[in-house]
Parts: sequence; structure tokens; C-alpha cells
Amino acid sequence: MQPAPQYLVKFLAGRRGGSLLFLCALLPFLAMRGQKPPAPPPPQSGQQSGQLPAQQPPPGAQPPFRVAARVERVNVDAAVTDARGQFVTGLKREHFHVFDNGAEQPIADFSPIEAPARILLVVEASPAVYLLSDEHRTAAFQLLDGLAPGDFVAFGVYDDSFRPIVGFTQNKGVVGQSLAQMQFGLGFARLNLFGSLSSAIADVLATPVPDAGAGGKTAIVLLSTGLSDLQTEAVRQRLSGQLQVSGIAVYTIALGGNLRSPRGKTAGAEAATEAFAQADRDLRAIAESSGGLPFFPKTGKDLAGAYAEVARTLRHLYSVAFVPPAHDGKVHVLRVEVREREGLRILARPAYLAPSE
Repeated sequence: MQPAPQYLVKFLAGRRGGSLLFLCALLPFLAMRGQKPPAPPPPQSGQQSGQLPAQQPPPGAQPPFRVAARVERVNVDAAVTDARGQFVTGLKREHFHVFDNGAEQPIADFSPIEAPARILLVVEASPAVYLLSDEHRTAAFQLLDGLAPGDFVAFGVYDDSFRPIVGFTQNKGVVGQSLAQMQFGLGFARLNLFGSLSSAIADVLATPVPDAGAGGKTAIVLLSTGLSDLQTEAVRQRLSGQLQVSGIAVYTIALGGNLRSPRGKTAGAEAATEAFAQADRDLRAIAESSGGLPFFPKTGKDLAGAYAEVARTLRHLYSVAFVPPAHDGKVHVLRVEVREREGLRILARPAYLAPSE
């Protein structure tokens, strides 16, 4: 690994307290940003280099990965909020309209989701997060407390790769104990956000759903700085496809708080600001591409509020199902509308992979 640029050393030397420790832990990562990564394939037309692909694929696009399961019915989980952000309850089948590649489809089944949810908690285990561990551990415990008793929870960590720690269980205490004993990387670490999240999604899809959880929502809660230096355009493309069609909503919670906006106009501060700005864009794109929500808390109170919002969302979902109109093995764009009244916001996945003949 190349030594850290001198402008970063001077910048970090001028910091005090938690900011100094946090940014010192990030110094290896920021130094690696100066290294040339493996040359990625050229970006697709209309796509900026270094960003996730567009959130919605064009109708008829070929999927970037293969799914073996045959889809006889498409289930779309939707949360509906009003202009004040309050969840709308009591909606009926006739209030919903679902569109496949722009064409409205008859609703084959509809119900509020009452089955237990499956939530995978994925936590970045880099040196930088070690310095924030107490804060986000406390808030993570609040997430576990806010879930319904029957919900299934799993836990995993990542740095250069994803590592599952606890499989899906209704025993929140087991997950909480593992979280309390979590080991963070010290010294130099590489971060592989995109590849790790891709592996986490694949693991969830390969895990059998228990009978008690059939019909429930599946989600990933990702605690991350959003920084990543181990990535290629191919990995980004694969993750983008998984986010759009897997049906797994990803709720991203940015770690670092106000340390994500370093003060000053030094070269080091500018480098950190640029890195976190890209990280924020990536975390937002990941969440929105999957039908989840991004959160950028600045304080411990904000972090607890983000977890509470995730728990509330998982408890206020509607399931809308329709029969796929085509068996072409392609990605189809989804859109859900509720015309019960104006100003409603619908949170749902943006696409699905149609079955093939």
C-alpha cells in the first residue's frame, strides 16, 4: 500500500478528539483512493462513471444475474405514507393500481402484511467504525427492541467481504449478544461495500423461509460509512440488478454523523468531503434502487430515530400480487399507485425478473 499523502497527514494532525481518531482511521482508505483500481469496462450510455446504474432498468432489459426460481405470481410489498410522513392504514384492494412496464395489471391478491418480517443487520467492521461502535451498537439494540416478537433477525459484518455471524432467529437476545461482542478491524483495512452487499443479498435469497415467515417482508439494514475502495463496474452492475429485482428492501444508515462533513479548506478536508459525498450518493442509490430508505443521522438521537422508522415501515406494509403478463426472462419495471387521495407516497421495489418459458 502507498504511504498516506502528506496533505492528509497535515490535515489529520490539526484535528482534535473524536474527529482526529475517526479521520485517522480513514486515512488508509483515503490514501488508497489515490491508487489506480483495475480498469473497469466503459460505462453504459447515459451512465456516469463511478455511480450506480440508473435506478430503473429499461423495459425488457436482460438481468445482470440469473435466478433459478420460477415466478408464477409477482408479490409487491408497499408502504404508503401521507404528506406528513405518517403511515396510511385501512387501504383496500380497490385503492391500489400496479403497472408492469407501464401497463396496468389486474390485482390477483391483496392483504396487509401480518406475517413476521426477516431482517438481516449488516454492519461495517472497519477501523473507522470501531471509534463509533458504542453509539451505533446502542441504536442497533433499539432496532431489535422495536421489532415485533415474531420477526426473524440475522446479523453479519463486512470489510473486504461479507461474513454472516448469526442466522435468522426469533431470539433477539442472541443477535444482541453477538452485536455486543462484535470485533472491528484495526490497522489497515480494505472496504468492499458493493461486493459484500451483493453477497449478503445472495445469502438471504438462498436461505429457506420458515413457515412462520411465509409472506412476510425481507429487508437488510445496512450500517455503513458508504466508503468502498474494492469495486469494479461489473460488481456495481451485479448489485444494481439484485437491488432492483430481488424484492429485498435495503435500508441504509450512514455512520459518522457530522464527522462526514470535515471543516476547513485544506486539501485533506476537501479529499474527505469528496469521499463522503460519493459515499452519500452510493448509500442513497442503494436504498432507493431496492425500495428501501436512506438515513443520514448526525447524532445518536437521529440514529435511534432511523431505526424506529425502519421498524415502523416493516409493520405497515401492504402486499399486492399479480400474475406476470409475460414469461420472457427479462427485467420488468414496476410502478404502484394509490389513488385514494392526493399527496401519498408509495415505497415499493422498482422492478422484478419475469419467469422464462
